[in-house]
Amino acid sequence: MKKLHKALAGTLALVSVISAASCNGGGESSRPTSTTAAGTSDTAATTTVTTTEVVTNDTDAAVQELASATEVDADLKPQKKIKWLSWWAIDETSAESELFKANYGIPEEGSKDYGEDFADKIFVYTTVDYQSRYDKLGKMIAAGDSPDMFEFEIGYFPLSAYKGMFQSIDGIIDTYADEWSGTREAMDKFMWGGKNYTPIISEGVAALWYYRRSVVQEAGLPDPYELYKAGEWDWDAMLDMADKFQQSGEKKYLCDGWYIQRQLVLTTGVPVVGLENGKLVNNMNNSNIERAMDVVSKLCAEGYGYPKVENNWSLNEKLWTAGDILFFVDGKWWFQGNGHKYVKKFNWDTDDVFFVPAPRDPKADAYYQEMKTDPFMLVAGSDNLDSYKAWIKCNLIASKDPDIRAAAREKLKRDEEWTDEMLDFIDELERSGNLKGVYDFKNGISTACANSDGSSPTDKIINEPYNSVDNTYAGLRAENEGEIKAAIDELNASVS
Repeated sequence: MKKLHKALAGTLALVSVISAASCNGGGESSRPTSTTAAGTSDTAATTTVTTTEVVTNDTDAAVQELASATEVDADLKPQKKIKWLSWWAIDETSAESELFKANYGIPEEGSKDYGEDFADKIFVYTTVDYQSRYDKLGKMIAAGDSPDMFEFEIGYFPLSAYKGMFQSIDGIIDTYADEWSGTREAMDKFMWGGKNYTPIISEGVAALWYYRRSVVQEAGLPDPYELYKAGEWDWDAMLDMADKFQQSGEKKYLCDGWYIQRQLVLTTGVPVVGLENGKLVNNMNNSNIERAMDVVSKLCAEGYGYPKVENNWSLNEKLWTAGDILFFVDGKWWFQGNGHKYVKKFNWDTDDVFFVPAPRDPKADAYYQEMKTDPFMLVAGSDNLDSYKAWIKCNLIASKDPDIRAAAREKLKRDEEWTDEMLDFIDELERSGNLKGVYDFKNGISTACANSDGSSPTDKIINEPYNSVDNTYAGLRAENEGEIKAAIDELNASVS
């Protein structure tokens, strides 16, 4: 295979290094906004078409020229545009898009209902409100109007496979080929009923604990990054830091963010609901999770966590920028959005903002961490296989090629103010093997558990002890475990 040179990725989307959030409490706003075409209804499944706002980034002649020199897979003959159901649009000037167009051209076949704006596009879009995305997907499949592709979300898996929303990619993509060796282990963790559904391109840390070095220093605390390098960044160090930071002034909080509770639980290496040998495993009574929830409860009882309940269930980045919240816990997309803008707005030193992963469980046998994947799923009913396979292959090449990754790094430094130190540490966290990825399937076991409105029984048992001292993990587990166990048993009964 010919190589893409560094210049090819000058307009590379932030796929292989910084991935956007997509589910469970954060990140939707980082996706491009969508618009509804005049005279259409978003509630209809087939008779009308609602389209996303087309991304109009400038193309680059050098990128296109170099892409034409890179072979993807000559055996594929994509003829149809890819039907993409989503709340965000794909950038068709990214390296993977240019690879597709250079090798296969613009597919001619596609629904005329989408209009002339899509004539020169690989994708045709049906947009959907984020909260209604799976209802819309189910209606389109039932009506025989399946999209071809949908973004994977662990918060709805394996329920989405159980409901027949996605096709297994076995026999379609050979994920046991050498080119997939880097993520084969990760894909094994998502096997459902002995089948592959998730062509995972890369793994990434789900969330980071952002802090300002100047704030840490002024409070007389050790730099968390230095603690991490020394192997001392664990729950005990975090709680000690929380106590000392709280005493450094009035209304000082250790942390704020949507991901804190589940991150701490997963550092034990034990998910609330695991997926092993193709079946779900109920770990609610595991002593390691109980230990983690004692720490979560202490964050509430001692007033270490920012009190979202008393503040209209909202995060408070303003207090973090003021130095009154030590850690802001969010995904990598947060720095590419607001984070790097604060550096300029407040004229901070370029190395002031840094991050660490969630603190290690001091009793765990490894440094476990919640990880994130963003594969594109093949929707049930789609027969547009060559177009789908070509898109996946283009993404794989863009992610694995070292020259592309080097160019992506330069783009991140230029556009999003990431520093070499930051990007080196991200590479270390995600590629060195020092962190062991853990995935929790607690939300993807039923429609009720997948709800993101606060009513999910699996979310309640983890989140509410962080928000109120009146709620205990043991009590909430007793209230909800019957429903959770029934959901697990139903899904497991469906696979041999």
